[in-house]
Amino acid sequence: MFEGLTRRVALGLGGVGLAVGGVLAGARRAARGVPLSPLHGDRYVGPAWPERGGLRGDGVPGEMGSLDDYARPGFDPGAVHPDVRALYERTASFGMTVDAEWHRPYALGARLASRVTSRIEQLNLPGPGEDRKRVSSDLFALADAAAADDPREDPRLWVRTDDETGEAVFVAVYASYVDAGERFVDIAVPLPGANLSTVLRMEHDGAGVALTTDCPDGGLYLHTAAGAFRLPAAQRFRVLPADDLGSSFDGFEEFGDEADVLAEQRISLLGLPLVTVRYAAAGTPESAE
Repeated sequence: MFEGLTRRVALGLGGVGLAVGGVLAGARRAARGVPLSPLHGDRYVGPAWPERGGLRGDGVPGEMGSLDDYARPGFDPGAVHPDVRALYERTASFGMTVDAEWHRPYALGARLASRVTSRIEQLNLPGPGEDRKRVSSDLFALADAAAADDPREDPRLWVRTDDETGEAVFVAVYASYVDAGERFVDIAVPLPGANLSTVLRMEHDGAGVALTTDCPDGGLYLHTAAGAFRLPAAQRFRVLPADDLGSSFDGFEEFGDEADVLAEQRISLLGLPLVTVRYAAAGTPESAE
């Protein structure tokens, strides 16, 4: 009897192992051919991660050079509201307020994860029940040596820090690549021993833009020393002029009316909503010129 039970348990565990192995193999195949940043984080990321790795190049005004680079049939950068365009091309001239709404069943895990993200100062979003954060931005090109090893085009570092504490909230390397005549946004977020990368397509959303992983190569990828793996996750950004608050966005009522641009980031995991991140961005007078 015990031998039969042992055999069934062994067969069951073997089946689980094969299933997991199959999922991982499929996730790895899905990442092949997608240009992803090779940069990984340390045990601690924080705002000085670029300096520790010799990654800081010259300062740049925005997360991209020009929205015109994304022009294609179906997307006309000239139709995008000037404030939204300025957020991409002159990012450093905007101050931001960020809030996060965590969704069930992930909210409990988010409370635990926020302790880790706060300690490593990366993906350091407000946890469940925490106050919004005011953040400032520092942007610069990736140093020449690191840029030469990056398969993407024009990689730029964007470091966002909490105005009150000076802690890093979000550190990422923004870039793009062209496939079949279309340019895609390609973002890498350094993590301890890895990076979390996202590939998105630029689309119209009224007077603003939407960025979605619902596109060729689109998705979230975990890049590790063992290779890259596509994750069962998706996300969508909506970036609109603040005048569209009443008709297009929920949850911004407490942000006040001084923002020029509003953004909403929705992330799902395993097909279920994980978090909705809301940003209110206000430009300096120079950004409106």
